[in-house]
Amino acid sequence: MNDRQLQIKLEGPAVKEGRISFTLLGRILHGIQQTMHYLALAGIQYDYRQRIRVPRDVQKACRLYRVVEQKGSYELTAEIAPPVSLGGIEDLGGHVKDTYLDLTRILSQDRDWGQLQALLPDSVYRRKVLRSVAEYCPKRGENWSLGVGIPDNPFYPLKPGFQTAIHKYLVQPMTEYRALTGELVQLHLDENKLGIYYQPAQRVVHCIYDPELEDFIVSSLRQLVQVYGQVQLDERGMPAKIADVVEIDSVDMSPLEFSSLHMDGRCLLLTQELELGIDFDQEAQEFFLEWPELNIVLGSPTREELWEELVEDIFWLWDEYGKSDVQDLSDDALHLKRRLEELIQEETSA
Repeated sequence: MNDRQLQIKLEGPAVKEGRISFTLLGRILHGIQQTMHYLALAGIQYDYRQRIRVPRDVQKACRLYRVVEQKGSYELTAEIAPPVSLGGIEDLGGHVKDTYLDLTRILSQDRDWGQLQALLPDSVYRRKVLRSVAEYCPKRGENWSLGVGIPDNPFYPLKPGFQTAIHKYLVQPMTEYRALTGELVQLHLDENKLGIYYQPAQRVVHCIYDPELEDFIVSSLRQLVQVYGQVQLDERGMPAKIADVVEIDSVDMSPLEFSSLHMDGRCLLLTQELELGIDFDQEAQEFFLEWPELNIVLGSPTREELWEELVEDIFWLWDEYGKSDVQDLSDDALHLKRRLEELIQEETSA
């Protein structure tokens, strides 16, 4: 069996002696290919804040080809493009085909939205995929049925009721607990209400705060704050409002100061105390720092994670370059080794 093949089967009065209208066939085939594209973009975590135009390399990796058609009911065997490595996925086309089959299994058999969320964690792509599937599922009253599968295996039927079920899922308000960081730009003391400008969505997101936080909030006007709570998302998967605030914190951007580093029972002592400035990227919602001297550029959602990544990077540089033999290094690597030796001494246990 060719593990790159996918079968599409149409049955019912609309299919007469293996014949089917181009309009209906085009709707189904175009829809399945579009679903494949969205699954690929979700797999490689393509930035959906951009207007989604499927890159050519993704289109090529996930292109479906007609291989053969069977008579009787209309049955078409398609084949995904040859393996292409993209976005950290070794075989993007094969990955997308398998994900599509998992998707159709969940929709046709389990109808378990929890499984669907696990398969497609990104809420924006999950909704785009569902909308694309709804476009080519048979509507109630249409005289044809659609099944998808692989050779020598049962088909997963996409039934007329799917459109209604998908619509009900899509119109449910989506909420998730998370932290939003933005500039505190609005404050209504009489209503205990504040608004932060959330740059990724380019909107002010509002919430009700606990009165005990009022002193902190007043002193933080026009500064960056981080609001933790239950966030309600819009149709794009972007935060619309915060329904249940758990905590509000300031954003600490004071420099990282250190004279020693510890990891896994090891200790690196620095010959001088270092101070590294950090900043917060509101678009990416990440703390970041740059240390050009050691070619270190880091970004993390929290200050604590940023520190942990910095420690890991310095230990890695010390092991990879600081402790390497001179003859194994290029000129640039040798320069880095010399600088590390000036900065660091590893403390050894007795």
